[in-house]
Amino acid sequence: MVGTSKKRRNLLFATAISAAAMAIGIGASVGVSSGAWALMEKPAVAAEQEPYSRYEPLDDKVLVVAGQTLAATRAYYQLTEKELVPRPAGFTDYISYQVGNKYPKFAPDYPQSYQGNDGLLNATNWGGGEQCTDCLLHEPGYEEAVIAIGMYIGGPLGENGEVCTAKEHCNTARIANGDLDHLLRDFAGWLNQLGERPVLLRIGYEFDGSWNGYDPQQYQAAFKHIRRFLEKQGVDNVAYVLQSFGYASYETMQNFYPEADQDGPYVDWIGYSYFTNTNAIVGKQELRFARERGHKVFIAEVTPHTGDCAKQIDVVKAPAQAKQWIETFDQHVRDNRDVVRAISYINARWNDSEYSPMWSQQMDHNCPGYFANSNARLNDNLDVAEFWGEKMAAPMYLNGEANLYSKLRK
Repeated sequence: MVGTSKKRRNLLFATAISAAAMAIGIGASVGVSSGAWALMEKPAVAAEQEPYSRYEPLDDKVLVVAGQTLAATRAYYQLTEKELVPRPAGFTDYISYQVGNKYPKFAPDYPQSYQGNDGLLNATNWGGGEQCTDCLLHEPGYEEAVIAIGMYIGGPLGENGEVCTAKEHCNTARIANGDLDHLLRDFAGWLNQLGERPVLLRIGYEFDGSWNGYDPQQYQAAFKHIRRFLEKQGVDNVAYVLQSFGYASYETMQNFYPEADQDGPYVDWIGYSYFTNTNAIVGKQELRFARERGHKVFIAEVTPHTGDCAKQIDVVKAPAQAKQWIETFDQHVRDNRDVVRAISYINARWNDSEYSPMWSQQMDHNCPGYFANSNARLNDNLDVAEFWGEKMAAPMYLNGEANLYSKLRK
C-alpha cells in the first residue's frame, strides 16, 4: 500500500489537471444555444473527490502530537501514564542543516559545529534543548507514533550573527544546487528504514520569520529539491509542510509557496505557529490560503503565550491565565475544523536557562527573550495538565490509538 501511494497521488494530480482543462472547455462552450445544449446527451460525471492532505485523519479528526525536545516529549508522555492527558499520536523534534557554523557560545554543546542532520541520530543541544529524533524510537511507548520534524535550512550566520539572505553561500542555495545531497541521502536512508511510519516534514519552518532570513526564491528552490531528491531515493512515508510563523500576509504565502509542476505537488500541508492568546489575527491568511489551495492545516508549534514579551505565561505562576489560553486555542481549532487536521503542543520549560538558554539569549520574534519567562511544561502544574487533557480527550481529537496508521489518509 505504501509502495503505490506515490503513484496514486500523481494520478490524483493528473486527474485534477484534466478536470481543470475540462472546465475550460465547458466555459468556452457557453456560446451554444440553450436549446441545442438541451439536445446534447449529458455525459456521466464522476464523483469529485474532496482534496485532502496526506496523513490527515480519515474521519476529519485533529491529530495531536507533542514535543519539542527530548525532555519535553518524555515529560508529556509521562503525563499519559498518570492518565492526565491522552497518549499523543506522535511527537515533534528538530534537525538542523545549519552547516558552516559552530553552535552558539551559550549552547550546552558549544563549541561543536553543525554537521547537517544534527539532532537526527544522536542527542545534541545547540541551545534550545536536547534534540534526537531517532533516540525516542528506541524507547518503549513510541512503537506507533507519527513523527513531526522541523528541518532548519538557514545560515550560515555571519561573524556578527547576521542572517544569510539571497547569497550563493546560503544553505538554501547550497541545498538547491545539490551541494548537500550527501546529507539528504543519509536522511533519506533513515526515513526509508522507518517503514510505514508517517513523517510530517516542516522544511524551513517559520519561513517568514526575519530571524531565519529566507529569500523566497532560494527557499522555494531548496524546498523543491529536498522533496524531489527524497522521492528519488525511494522515500514514500513523508508529507511535506509549508509552515509560517502565523502572521504571514497572503502575498507572502504566495511568494514562498512552491507551485506544483508536471511531476506533482510539493506541498501537502499548510502550517503555522500559535503563540498568542487571541484568535483575531493568527493564521488568518494561512487558513485562507489552505482553503483556496485545497490543503489541510497543521498548527505545528503550539505553546501558551500572549504574543507580548512583557506578558508571558507560566503554568506555575499563572494557572488561570494558562487555562484561559487553552480555552482560546481550543476554540481556534473548533472555529477552523474544516481545514485544521493536526496540532503539536510544545511541552517546554522555556525559562530553563541551563537546558535551553537560547530562549533567554536569542533575539527572536522582534523582541529579546520572547520565551525567557515562559513555562509551558504541563508536568509543573498537574491541574493545568488535567485541564488540557480534558480538551484533548474530546471526540474531535485523534490521539494515540491501536492501528493508528490505518486511520490516516495515505
